[in-house]
Amino acid sequence: MEVKIFNLERDHHDIKGKLVQCFEEVLSEGEYVLGKEVKALEEEFAAYIGVKYAVGVNSGTDAIKIGGLSTGLKSGDKIVTTPNTYISTAMGLSVYGMRPVFCDIELETYNMDPGHLADVLKREKDVKLCIPVHLYGHPCRMDEILDTCEKYRVKVMEDACQAHGAMYKEKKVGSLGDVSAFSFYPTKNLGCYGDGGIIVTDSDKIYAKAVMLRTYGQEAKHVHVTEGFNSRLDELQAALLRVKFKTLNYWNERRRHIAWLYRRELEETPLVLPFEAPWAYHVYHLYVVRTKDRDELRKYLNEKHVSTLIHYPTPIHLQKVYKHLGYKKGSFPKAEEVTNEIISLPMYPSLKQDEVLYVCRCIREFFGK
Repeated sequence: MEVKIFNLERDHHDIKGKLVQCFEEVLSEGEYVLGKEVKALEEEFAAYIGVKYAVGVNSGTDAIKIGGLSTGLKSGDKIVTTPNTYISTAMGLSVYGMRPVFCDIELETYNMDPGHLADVLKREKDVKLCIPVHLYGHPCRMDEILDTCEKYRVKVMEDACQAHGAMYKEKKVGSLGDVSAFSFYPTKNLGCYGDGGIIVTDSDKIYAKAVMLRTYGQEAKHVHVTEGFNSRLDELQAALLRVKFKTLNYWNERRRHIAWLYRRELEETPLVLPFEAPWAYHVYHLYVVRTKDRDELRKYLNEKHVSTLIHYPTPIHLQKVYKHLGYKKGSFPKAEEVTNEIISLPMYPSLKQDEVLYVCRCIREFFGK
């Protein structure tokens, strides 16, 4: 049996007819940039998250970039995030002159440790924005993070790029910070057919700034009041996303069922399995386990035709591009520990039960169970 890490073709099979029909309708309309489909998606997504506004942009990275800049960041300001996320969480803003500082993580969820965040903000001056990442689909401990940031007058932007539909204490992630960023990269829980992203907020001021920044800093047509970007979610992607959006909750439930099946079959192995806090609704964008035998296990699974990945193998503070920040091995021991042990197993809504059982059987065989 061959089990892929992702299988987008199979995921989308049941809605293929609707997607093709949608594509043809957009072509016949002849409107391809910031039209009615983008507006409708923004309204629907904002309502789903439970906020007033959403702004479609051309990628999750731009959602982080424009969302962050819309809070009033200036070159030289510091931003704080975790080092075990995808590099765009930091680079989306550092490329415009913001300086990343990092906070270590909790070993259970791999998310920002609020206690360490308090130490960082006490030590570091000029931190203007905190970016907690709801990594792999599990929410951060937002109450503690928000309280700490309020104490130090630091704004909060949730990186929810992996957490569409996840909940923290009955509230959707993305509704808790000053602004939030989501990605529509194809493999996300809600993904388009190329790049795409969206910014959500309850702030009138942040919304107005984000709308300007995504279209060359325009306040009105041909009236430019600030320097901005060409970062528009296109009409076709928005229309296709609206079709897929109707399946998001069902697909998340499928992911949760697959996660339950993995746990049932793997709980007797030495693997550290994903954790779900009592207050959390985990949407399992990825199913990430840990073992000190990571590399050997990956090799064994590859021989058994089971695809795996590592999200992410090198923490950001040890990447060459950020060498100038002065961090070294040992700066963030928990983040460094997990990046040496994590392995992502196949996880997608159309993953079949017999495929999950095959993956688990191979893992048990590896461990001699």
